[in-house]
Amino acid sequence: MKRKCFLIFLALLFLLPVSSVSAAKVIDESKLYYYGLNGIYYYRGDSDKCTTSDGGNQNYAGVPVWSEAELAAIDDNRAIYEEAANEYDFPWQVLAVLHSMETALKRYNPANGQGVYQLYTYTGGGSNDKAFLPAGPIDEAEFRRQTLIAAEIVSTEVGDLNEPDNVKKLFFKFNGMSSRYIEKALAMGFSSEEAANGEGSPYVMNRYDARRDPASGEMDPNWPGRYVKDGVYDPTSTSMVFGAFVKYEALAGSSFCSNNGGEIVDTALLLSWPGHDHAKDDPKPEYIDAMKEIGSYKSYCNDSGCAPPGASCDVFVSAVMRYSGSDPDFPLTGPAVQKEHMESHPDMYSKVDASDVSDLEPGDILVTTENGRHIYIYLGDGMQASASFNDRTGEHFEGVYLSDGGTGNGTRHYEVYRRIH
Repeated sequence: MKRKCFLIFLALLFLLPVSSVSAAKVIDESKLYYYGLNGIYYYRGDSDKCTTSDGGNQNYAGVPVWSEAELAAIDDNRAIYEEAANEYDFPWQVLAVLHSMETALKRYNPANGQGVYQLYTYTGGGSNDKAFLPAGPIDEAEFRRQTLIAAEIVSTEVGDLNEPDNVKKLFFKFNGMSSRYIEKALAMGFSSEEAANGEGSPYVMNRYDARRDPASGEMDPNWPGRYVKDGVYDPTSTSMVFGAFVKYEALAGSSFCSNNGGEIVDTALLLSWPGHDHAKDDPKPEYIDAMKEIGSYKSYCNDSGCAPPGASCDVFVSAVMRYSGSDPDFPLTGPAVQKEHMESHPDMYSKVDASDVSDLEPGDILVTTENGRHIYIYLGDGMQASASFNDRTGEHFEGVYLSDGGTGNGTRHYEVYRRIH
């Protein structure tokens, strides 16, 4: 399967003759949110590195999107999804999501004759000679046949499915482009183009962000309202089912071109809890897995005592750098040792002369070795990811600074290092 470099495409589309452009200058707000959520903030014209990241299996709030059973079923079907998607050059995860939304990843024909992927038009609503009959379980050969048919159909519906907006539009079109959902998106402040992509459709976008999440206390009052069955619209109904694009994003992640900051940010978000409410003995499961893989899942001690696994700033940063593959040899502990490592590898790290937070780029590492040592990762948009010795495990939250009050021993001044190719 060919993966597209989204930001390169956008840069070319807008024909901006610059070698390094902030994504905010060339991407509208919906796309910026998509890339921001995945840690993609910059297209750098001097870089030819394309990175593919998985989706981390979570939505904006860190809630798991796919169950273990669903992931196992997807894995069983993956070779067939990939064969069909590769035929038409789009991400195989599109087919996996449609299979999930339409028949819960099962290999069987529903009684309506529309098949595994519920191909209404192709089967004439299940009544023409292309209807998938009989109803009931199907074998692998039939599942493969239907998947190939579905791939051919979806590949011609909305354009290049390597573009996220087109994936949204496909899901919206697949479920039926209801005018009610378009009106809902407009009422929520989306543009006409965004509304036409399915931003107001629960089938597509449910639980994508706090505004469209019934589990959030910040749900937009315009979000309730959905079709509870064919032709029946309930204006007060909501659902806890993840939207198709949320499932896609959690499964497929993104394919993008960037400096190493993209990899670092993506991994930092994966390994850290959102917010400031997780105790020192509560590392995120993904963080535990990462520490075990790199050999840092153990208690560390210094003059201040001992910290449980994960509750140390240096351990968190080393887990991000090693687990992301950005620097497999990044020292496991000691901000001073880590700073020395970055300084001694000028081919891998550049020291940034930052006089203001605006000089930072996502993925930058900030470290101080004075008045209480600390190290953290800048995520972009005023966010950082960090841990604190014997206090908290990895978390990401608002608040970025080049100096702070330290630990009571005086102000700490941070030096900035940037991973380069």
